[in-house]
Amino acid sequence: MKPSFAVWLFLLASAGPSFADDASSKLAFFYDSCVSSGPDFERTSERAKADEWPSMAQDLALTFTPMENPEALEGWIVSGGESESFQALVVSRANVAGKIVEGCTVALGDVDAAVFEKALVEKVNAVSAGEEQGQDRVYKRYTASINGRSEAITLTLPLYAKGSDQIIASAVAEQQIEH
Repeated sequence: MKPSFAVWLFLLASAGPSFADDASSKLAFFYDSCVSSGPDFERTSERAKADEWPSMAQDLALTFTPMENPEALEGWIVSGGESESFQALVVSRANVAGKIVEGCTVALGDVDAAVFEKALVEKVNAVSAGEEQGQDRVYKRYTASINGRSEAITLTLPLYAKGSDQIIASAVAEQQIEH
């Protein structure tokens, strides 16, 4: 069973001052880490080691991934000190219907959710694939073709955005093996 969504909300809320960071820098982090070259477990793990990001507990990382029962999972706290808003990055790999898929997720604090979503949709020419509404969150699904690779993108946004929000953005795609 996945730990409570409240756990990550607590981390986001307690990670720093409550000022809204520029949504474009948060979008750039998600795009560069997860979308532009697609999710890539190995590349992201190497980057985390090189940048010396602190590891995240496995049970917490599991709350961020959109995959059920990932075969491989790693997560890091990228920022979130006294002067920075919270940013975490999680990568995962799973076997889905006989295909290996990889996922890349960012959790972001102090971001304007509406601006982030609009900019992402425009940047990747995303097509809506549906949405579900929870008690206090909305889950929006998109598809996009990035450099010829089909990606599924999910945004977990607050139901009532305030301009200084906590969001989760994920990209999932079939694993690409370079020859």
